[in-house]
Amino acid sequence: MNTAATHTSAASATELHAAATVVDGSTVIELSDAHLDRIRRGGVTAVNHTVTRPYADTVSALREVNRCRRWIDEHPDDVLLALTVDDIHRAKAEGKEAVIFGPQDTEMIGVDLDLLGTFYDLGVRILQLTYQRQNLLGAGCGEETDAGLTHRGRRFVQAMDELGILVDVSHCGERTGLDAMETSSKPVVVTHSFCDAMSPHIRAKSDDYLRTLGEQGGVMGITTLSGFLYYPEAPSRRPDLVRFVEHVSRVVEVAGVDHVAIATDYDETWTEPMRIAQLKAIAQSNSREQQNLLGDFGWNERRAIGMDDAADFPNFTTALLDGGFSPEDVTKILGGNWLRVYGETWKPA
Repeated sequence: MNTAATHTSAASATELHAAATVVDGSTVIELSDAHLDRIRRGGVTAVNHTVTRPYADTVSALREVNRCRRWIDEHPDDVLLALTVDDIHRAKAEGKEAVIFGPQDTEMIGVDLDLLGTFYDLGVRILQLTYQRQNLLGAGCGEETDAGLTHRGRRFVQAMDELGILVDVSHCGERTGLDAMETSSKPVVVTHSFCDAMSPHIRAKSDDYLRTLGEQGGVMGITTLSGFLYYPEAPSRRPDLVRFVEHVSRVVEVAGVDHVAIATDYDETWTEPMRIAQLKAIAQSNSREQQNLLGDFGWNERRAIGMDDAADFPNFTTALLDGGFSPEDVTKILGGNWLRVYGETWKPA
């Protein structure tokens, strides 16, 4: 082994990571000092935080938004609420974390466009149309039938464009997601998913879907949950960051390097007892929507090797460089592509 070359490579990866604006395209953050420590050690600048739980009613969702805003207010030296791309740049310059509010559901809003505006005023800048199941806007990927966006769903997407809220279709059915891309005048994103051609799954996206996403200017964040990056020929084998890079490379091959990014899809508030309770509930349900999406990986194997938590984010940079990506392309994947699509959708300060 060439030790000098190895040290040079490691130093280059460290410098590149430190210089980049690093974005986690989808996560659920724990409102704690431990979270802030992980973010600092990982060199993460911004996170798209699932600020309201899927299927929350309006009052519960408002409470969850209020709780997170109060936590941000209590940590002005560490965190800021990202309402514009300039806020993310400011967070990078000041060594803070920029938190983007990105609920993964619209059921707390229904089709009330006034209420949509209220959530925008409270800070929501990314919004997923459906979460697994059918709602008033369209179908989730857990439905047997996907008739696409409803008429009210199309009007809702148009209203999101007008307000400056980025449309997310990660958990939408394929037809609903494609209809959103057709309806929106702005790029649409898949904040957190993976490639169906490599790891077939109801949550994965097909090559044709990715081509349309790229043509429309959108971005897909690749998750690092083991059950999503699984190997079809060895489904119990825990994936690593080489496997993550393989999924990134597939998107690049199909849609281009400007249309792929990172989204861990990690829930920092989830516990092992919660996971056990969830599996018991799923076992009692025959619903496709409620099926176990994350495979049979144990609690300690649920995340890809090399990415246990946000503190491990520098490992992405090393893995991408080792996978043959140029420093310029790595910078795009780490966060540049997210910043581009945010800038094309959000309103400036």
